[in-house]
Amino acid sequence: MSAAAGTVRPVAGETTVGRTVTRYVAALGDLHPSTARAYRWALGDLAAACGDDRLVEVLGGPALGLWLASPTAAGKQPAPASVRQRATAARGLVRFALDHRLLDDATAQTALHTLRRPATPAVTRDTAVARLLLARATGGRPYGVSHDVWVRFRAHVLVLSDTGAPERDLGRALLDEVAADRTALTLAGTRYAVGESTRHALETWLVTREELVGTLQGSPPPQLWVRAHPSTHPRTGVVAPVGMPITARGLRKAFQEVVEVLSGADPRLAPCTVAHVRALARPATT
Repeated sequence: MSAAAGTVRPVAGETTVGRTVTRYVAALGDLHPSTARAYRWALGDLAAACGDDRLVEVLGGPALGLWLASPTAAGKQPAPASVRQRATAARGLVRFALDHRLLDDATAQTALHTLRRPATPAVTRDTAVARLLLARATGGRPYGVSHDVWVRFRAHVLVLSDTGAPERDLGRALLDEVAADRTALTLAGTRYAVGESTRHALETWLVTREELVGTLQGSPPPQLWVRAHPSTHPRTGVVAPVGMPITARGLRKAFQEVVEVLSGADPRLAPCTVAHVRALARPATT
């Protein structure tokens, strides 16, 4: 080491993952605090997994991809959002290492290719709880749930189980997108066939819907799903009356509230979400 230089510049490939992560995390001051916390969390996990290994071997080999989809500290498969967060933080680490000559260009490109489209673990859900809910939804109305809410809930659950459509598409569904014979409906441009139970539930809901929108002045809304009771916006205080369209978020919230009531009589239903019901769906007809 010369007196003029003061330090020896690291040679690409010689440093470890742990040392590089420490340097990079210390230089995150320009990032938004929440982003910096996410990077520290993800890269701290990388350092814990292979901190003593050479940076070039980890970023240029299979270890990086294995780490992306590795189980969490609780031993569970990571959510897709967590995998994406890991990939984003690791891309920042690669760029930092390249800028500081801790990594050669070829290894950096290999790492960025691995991180570009990380393989997220497949999400599998046990549909047993959804089948229980489906059976219960075709039964009688539970105490504590109004007739209008129950009829809408039953139609929502059965449509969801037949189509598997995301809530945003269900929330945007229009009345004229339901087939005249109620055997199919179109959501976000895709036509879905529905079963006999769903057809009957839709018919019952449409009768109830007509009564609800009949309480409004002016032209009725075109949306399939409408409010069964008034609600007040938590921030603005604006009241949305009965018969007005219900948002996708409101539809999901109503689902959760009815499931809570049902789980009081049958605790097995408590963990059921719209995602569990969606997993029952058949392929679309077109």
